[in-house]
Amino acid sequence: MWLMRLRNGCRSLHFRQLCTFKSDNTSLLISAINKDTCHQQFFSIPLIKPLSVGSPTPLFTLPSHSLGLTSSQYLNTFCLLHHPEYPHYNDIPLLTYNPTTQQSLTLPLDPPLPTTTTITWEVRTHFGFDPSTKLHKVLRVKWTESIPQSIPRVINMVCTVLTIGSNMSWREVNHVPPPVDSTKCGIGGKRSVCVNGAIHWLTQYGDSIVAFDLKDENFRLIPLPHDFKKENSAPFRLEFERLVELDGCLALVADVYSGVEADYMLQLWILKDYHNHVWVMKTILFPFRWSDCGQPVPIGTIPTGEILLKPHSLSKSPAWLLFYNTEGHCFKKVEITGLPEWVYLGGPQNIRSISLYGRTSEWGSC
Repeated sequence: MWLMRLRNGCRSLHFRQLCTFKSDNTSLLISAINKDTCHQQFFSIPLIKPLSVGSPTPLFTLPSHSLGLTSSQYLNTFCLLHHPEYPHYNDIPLLTYNPTTQQSLTLPLDPPLPTTTTITWEVRTHFGFDPSTKLHKVLRVKWTESIPQSIPRVINMVCTVLTIGSNMSWREVNHVPPPVDSTKCGIGGKRSVCVNGAIHWLTQYGDSIVAFDLKDENFRLIPLPHDFKKENSAPFRLEFERLVELDGCLALVADVYSGVEADYMLQLWILKDYHNHVWVMKTILFPFRWSDCGQPVPIGTIPTGEILLKPHSLSKSPAWLLFYNTEGHCFKKVEITGLPEWVYLGGPQNIRSISLYGRTSEWGSC
């Protein structure tokens, strides 16, 4: 099934329909690139009791672009599909997608900055939902430099916001942090997480998490845990360090840098008291060398409380998941089967994304 572009006049109505139907189950949204057809195909796989997965269902197919589209966090019935390297591929659409109904909506792209006066070094796309207003928003963070370049160089942060379901027009955010040194251009951040009505992301440098409040559209900083900063003294974020939502809380995934067991452990810093910035650290101790087994990282929690992990490195077999019981400190590995043969034969890099969507209420005991 090919995704269709929708006329502007029916976008608002279609978006309301998009939000109407919710999934009664927790499922995986998986995408893979077919190298023979150059298409990206998306699949839904239900999580079933006890700690297993069902059969894949094909959802839709897109013409493949370089690196493929990536899926945002699932927020109140749907997710955002976008290119991870925008604006270098600025003709690729933004799509909101409801995996339950398989309905989609193509969003307008924000207008590019004039290339004669501005260099756009980096653009990040973030997706959020404000439970107080019931509004979804898309945030673009652009790191730019004026032409001609100044000495010393100055990198500016330009932000635009789109409220989905309204007139679908982009507007510039007024309250933007001041210019920063060019060495911190990576502050555009990694994949973001939306909790408590705010979008959060890690900067490439520094000791804070950037938060964008969706209701008032203001930026603020959340300090990283003191002990994390003391133990993780690297001047930049490592590739697998990331934010994730765990049981409704913002959490920071980090490696352990020293010690005999360092390669068998991951640290989870969970922001238990959001407003007072109280972090609680938990350690995942793997029964294998973490770096030798695909570097599994958390992608969320399931209704029974287990943390679900996926392989960060796809250099090994990518089609598996890891369930982690936080109380018993035990694991269950589950292979993902039933996908088309080309997913397994085409090499591990075929799988582009694995994310969670659906119901988050209790399943009951296994």
